[in-house]
Amino acid sequence: MRDWSALEQAAGALRRLNRAIAGHDLDDAALRDVARAVDGLAAGLGDAPRRDKAEDMATLDDLAAAIAGRPLPVVVGDAVEFDPFSAGGGRLHPASVGLDVRRSGDSAVVASVRVDPMFQGPPGRVHGGVLAVVIDELMGTVNRMIGQRAFTARLEIDFRAPAPIETELTFRAWLHDQAGRKVTMRADGRAHGGVFVEAEGLFVIPRP
Repeated sequence: MRDWSALEQAAGALRRLNRAIAGHDLDDAALRDVARAVDGLAAGLGDAPRRDKAEDMATLDDLAAAIAGRPLPVVVGDAVEFDPFSAGGGRLHPASVGLDVRRSGDSAVVASVRVDPMFQGPPGRVHGGVLAVVIDELMGTVNRMIGQRAFTARLEIDFRAPAPIETELTFRAWLHDQAGRKVTMRADGRAHGGVFVEAEGLFVIPRP
């Protein structure tokens, strides 16, 4: 299996850089220094071979098991990883939101996150598209956790209240119903004890 520790280190450094630039009032000289340094690094990396995500995923035991339709060996309370390359909670993604996801039942997960200001839409509020990414990823986590490969067909989201940035947010996702190849998931998000988002997703298991 491939060792992804170097990519994890680089992705973490880039996330810190992204957050520093997006959330701090830096002077022009500092920003130009960053631009020169990053442009120089990027110019030297662009000729490397392109990665293939399917091949990348096959190098990770849990993802390979999920792709093959085997349940993930995770007990209630333990961390569960949907996809380390994803934009939601991916530790190998250079701009992911970052999520701590735990199994909370046979077919349910709970996640916590303090969303960085770089992901805000209106001032002080998490961008609605970011909330959709998080919810879709958590629903997908439930599917992978229970050993079925299904793809999002419809995602309906009700935004009940603003989701504040830099505040502990709690999300839940669970299997609501399944009829043949059609899987219905539900999810919600809470802050300060109140619900700010509710969602229902329809997932479809591919034909053999």
